Amino acid sequence: MGTESARSTDDQMTPVLGVPYLTASRAALVLLAVVPLLVSTPALAQTPRPRSDTLSTRVRDSIIAEVLADTLELLDEPLPLLDQRLRQAFIIRPTYRSYTVGAIRATEQASSLSWTGRFRRASLRVDLTPLSYTGDTSTTASRPPVEFGGVTPVSVRLDLRVRSSDTLRVFAQSMSSPGALTAAQAQAIGAVGTSTIDLDAGALGITSRMGLRYALTQPVGSSGVSLSLRTGAEYDPKPAGTDVVSWRGTTVRGLVGVSHAAQDMTVGASVELTRSFTDSLGGRNLFPGGGMLTADARLLRYVGSDGAGFVAVSGFYARPIDIERPDVATRLIPIGDFTGATATAAIPVGALTVLPMVSVLRESSNARATLNGIPATLAASGTTASASIGVAVPLGRFITVTPEVGGAAGSVGQTVSARFPRRTRSQSFTDPIRGGWVTLEVSIAR
Repeated sequence: MGTESARSTDDQMTPVLGVPYLTASRAALVLLAVVPLLVSTPALAQTPRPRSDTLSTRVRDSIIAEVLADTLELLDEPLPLLDQRLRQAFIIRPTYRSYTVGAIRATEQASSLSWTGRFRRASLRVDLTPLSYTGDTSTTASRPPVEFGGVTPVSVRLDLRVRSSDTLRVFAQSMSSPGALTAAQAQAIGAVGTSTIDLDAGALGITSRMGLRYALTQPVGSSGVSLSLRTGAEYDPKPAGTDVVSWRGTTVRGLVGVSHAAQDMTVGASVELTRSFTDSLGGRNLFPGGGMLTADARLLRYVGSDGAGFVAVSGFYARPIDIERPDVATRLIPIGDFTGATATAAIPVGALTVLPMVSVLRESSNARATLNGIPATLAASGTTASASIGVAVPLGRFITVTPEVGGAAGSVGQTVSARFPRRTRSQSFTDPIRGGWVTLEVSIAR
């Protein structure tokens, strides 16, 4: 679910950008897994630019690193060989979201917390998001809405630069709190549950996880072209209990990418394949099973005489492979092909930086089901367009405050066709999607 952005690259289907200054909290999406683009470190290193250790420069470089790829967090300005100073950044991002899908309304208050520490050859990051959620369900139209809260998994990620161009990632996350959802809570999320709507509540009811990833980047010639390979494995311990939970079991993944870095522009593309080995947990597993094939491309261009601003455009396409349970309780429509395009910019205006973003996301699916013993087919789709504007305001040397406001509009619909001995009956719905969010991010970096 993600209009404002995708989330952490340690999750399964979070596309688009994971830009702290432009989008919602990480981690996420994290609900579904990720769509990262591995842009090469050596390629960027071949495009030196004038740099100064000012707050505006650090803000810009942090945004660019997230736009390009999560592994580029190690590209912070190299420290002298004998300088082992720790560079730290703490970000808190309170966000209020409100969405309606037809007559169903959902609201959420979330405060994502993120701490990052960087040494010369390593980066350590910790994330979590406390939240509260209020949502109607299809069975509570005239009853009080379902209200609950919790904390998304606490994730810890360590990136080590093995060589000048290779990165080893070790990561782990705790179980969310609560670690499982009741039937009413799952239904409240599922009443608006599509991949085109961004709600942190989708990261509740998730098991703990641990994993490794290794990224290898190889320059090709001296023209700024690089090839990237990445492989990884993740393991979720099997949960006990009787409530519904998202459990991915064992997941393996591989990625291949290519990028080109010039003086004022970087372009790249990648293809990633993931596969999870799990089971239905007796019908209570919210993870659909199977795997995902994701293609991703993006462009970043510096603008302005001093390169202080930039424009970034990205697009992705994600296709489920061998999905075993496409229509789970936290979904309004079955999981299907997911595609999107996003454009962002950083525009310096004096000491401020204006941060506009526009995004279009679409999901479409076809699934088979058995309803009351009758074979049925489900054809569904949802589209959401969103836009936001933020302004990064430096306060002193180390603090940046970034208010942001955004809105989203679209539609979602589904047609269910059941085949009887003499005829086929169909029933369908199409509901409008409306919503928006307000956030105030505070970043402390030194």
